[in-house]
Amino acid sequence: MKRLIPPFLFTFLFSSLTFAQSNFKPALVVTPAGDTLRGAIDYREWDLNPKAITFRNTASGNAEQQYTPKTARYVEITGMEAFQSYEGPISMDQVDKDNLVVGKADTRVATDALFLNILQHGDKVTLYRYKDEWKERFFIRLRGEENLQELSYRRYYKASNSSQLVTQRFYIGQLLNVARHYGTLTNKLQREIEEAAYSEHDLLRVVSKLNGLSEEDTRLESKGKISSRLFAGVALSRSTMSVYGDDPFAQADEHPVSYMPRLTVGNDIFLNSNVQKLRFRFEASLTSADFKHKTTEETGGGGYDERFYYVAQHTVSISPQVLYNIYNRPDFKIYAGAGLALNYSLYNKNNSTTQHFYPRLNQEGKVYENKDYRVLQPIWASYTLRAGITLRNRYEVTAMYLAPGTITRYTSREYKTGSTNIGINYLFGK
Repeated sequence: MKRLIPPFLFTFLFSSLTFAQSNFKPALVVTPAGDTLRGAIDYREWDLNPKAITFRNTASGNAEQQYTPKTARYVEITGMEAFQSYEGPISMDQVDKDNLVVGKADTRVATDALFLNILQHGDKVTLYRYKDEWKERFFIRLRGEENLQELSYRRYYKASNSSQLVTQRFYIGQLLNVARHYGTLTNKLQREIEEAAYSEHDLLRVVSKLNGLSEEDTRLESKGKISSRLFAGVALSRSTMSVYGDDPFAQADEHPVSYMPRLTVGNDIFLNSNVQKLRFRFEASLTSADFKHKTTEETGGGGYDERFYYVAQHTVSISPQVLYNIYNRPDFKIYAGAGLALNYSLYNKNNSTTQHFYPRLNQEGKVYENKDYRVLQPIWASYTLRAGITLRNRYEVTAMYLAPGTITRYTSREYKTGSTNIGINYLFGK
């Protein structure tokens, strides 16, 4: 049975990908003709701006339609994220240090149709974001104007010194001109603009000041913010210890299995709090295991030796994991994932006994005990596989496989320990 558990988790992980991957949320689409269509959009964890979106008239409907920047003027996932279509020039220079040109700035542009994130739609300025495989860009539109302008930011290496980086922060001047245009430029605001980095956080803060808003008072957010959630739980841990190589217990008559509780606490970090499909989990756990190995060896003359090896192991584990919801509904989710585990173990029992038996004489020999039978390492590493379901965003039923890790450093023999765990977690927060 224990050999079937890891393959089962692998099968669950990959076969579950056949479940619906969609995540339809209430939304609306405005067509180029100005018609507003209400329904639902398949909302994904878009790190890069989408090239197309999938729309249904209802979240449970089957008829789907693809909308692109050419066929949709505006797209909004209600209360979560919004996009404005844009067709025009975008910069094509690289800003990553490893891909910069040498000698002069790269001023290449391309014309394309795009979906831009609306970061803030203000009374004076609207701020947009566009990120593709090339780089991240920001755009602004002033009240009453049709055209957008890209906030310009370029980097390159000097021709005379290829290790010296030149940064052109033209967006600073663009934002200062906007503040002058609306008569809102003060010494304090000028300092904030001049110190602003080319990032969503800094630019959103500056545009909020231009619009007379606080950082939190925005009509539309760019996307779900990074959020976290604590959890705690208990599981039943089925632990095993296996012996390999030149060792009397490698062919043990009894293979030890230990059942003990495992206590867990941890933190889930979501890259997008609205979607919550992908998360990084940091988990700490505490468990124990009690192993008993037994082997019998014939000694000739009808006699035999009976050997036992006893190990009591107490383990604290730290495990970073990546989890993905392969079925994602507000009150019911199915997830799977994998991670690493760094373990620290204490052994308050590590002894063996040997006793000789003489069946013909109906006699038992003296019991010999070795209290430090093997050198067992306190620190050992492994990996984890995990699958489970989340109910009402409050309870989690989970199965975790901790792959066997080596706890010895012998050259001719190897001791490994691992576990399979079934448990329930309570999730704090949303």
